[in-house]
Amino acid sequence: MSDSIRFSMNMARALVGKNVNVYLKDGSVILNVRIVTSENGKGEGGPNISYKVIKQKKPLRIWLKEIAWTEQLNPYFAERA
Repeated sequence: MSDSIRFSMNMARALVGKNVNVYLKDGSVILNVRIVTSENGKGEGGPNISYKVIKQKKPLRIWLKEIAWTEQLNPYFAERA
């Protein structure tokens, strides 16, 4: 994906409640997570998203500046697994 397109807060808000794969700028991938919230986080380091892995109680947080792009997963595939 092009470097000129940045992952933004609007993109994060559109993904709340959906299952995605998150591709980070360092080359790693976080597979099959559900985006729980997107927060502006002005006082604590910048905008971020909270996500949960299946069967996890407490959501984890990642800063938007670390995300390169996301890939939305097919919801019908996730329900059958």
